[in-house]
Amino acid sequence: MGSGASKVIHPDGGRPSFGSAEKAKAMAKVAAVCKLKLAGGEAASAQALKDAAMRFGEQFEQTTPMLVMPFSVFKAQGRIMKSTKVWRDQALAAGSLVVHEEGSGKVVIFVSHTWWDRAFKDETNDPNNPYDKGAPDWQDDYPEEQRKNGDYEMVTYQRPKDLKWRVICAGVQRLIEQEGLTEEDVSLWVDWQSIYQDDEAEKLKGVVSLIRYATLCQYMLVPTDEARLVGYAAEDPDDIPAYGSRGWW
Repeated sequence: MGSGASKVIHPDGGRPSFGSAEKAKAMAKVAAVCKLKLAGGEAASAQALKDAAMRFGEQFEQTTPMLVMPFSVFKAQGRIMKSTKVWRDQALAAGSLVVHEEGSGKVVIFVSHTWWDRAFKDETNDPNNPYDKGAPDWQDDYPEEQRKNGDYEMVTYQRPKDLKWRVICAGVQRLIEQEGLTEEDVSLWVDWQSIYQDDEAEKLKGVVSLIRYATLCQYMLVPTDEARLVGYAAEDPDDIPAYGSRGWW
């Protein structure tokens, strides 16, 4: 978006789509505004779309800066990090975590997902808060799990440590090649490391700003542990198993 509209890219190669009926309606509204303002020619059309989409995104609240990580740093760190004060201060000082500004020319990918390791706790969690638990990726090597896929067939799923990090890296690399992007210009927004996890007030600001963050991204990537997407899930993220009913947009 820097533009207001993200392509949804599935790491397994699913075709890009707008992730929900609401988003499709919103983009139709943007397209209608652009149609009224077109002066003719592809350049005018592209600029009109960009301007309208930027105005569309500005209607959503942003109460705290958007923190993103360069893709090269994300690959090198070997996992999805948790935003706690010690790590966050070091990452900001080192330029591993940066504030994204609209119009910077950088390509940002919004990683939209559900957390996999929902019961995980460590010393950074608040023992007095029963809801302060969970992690987006597997935090250990867990046994295989049997569950139904999109075709309601029982399938075996592997659950090795940091699987989602690997899926994201593979998906972004494929996206870079597919779209002809320059890797040095690509950054990621990932909730666990882009939103404060150790400060409830700051965390709430990040949650409130989610839609605005999404409008500042050019792509949305949905990491899934499906070997392939079948049925409606191949076309519509709402139908991706273990994601569609819970993923945030």
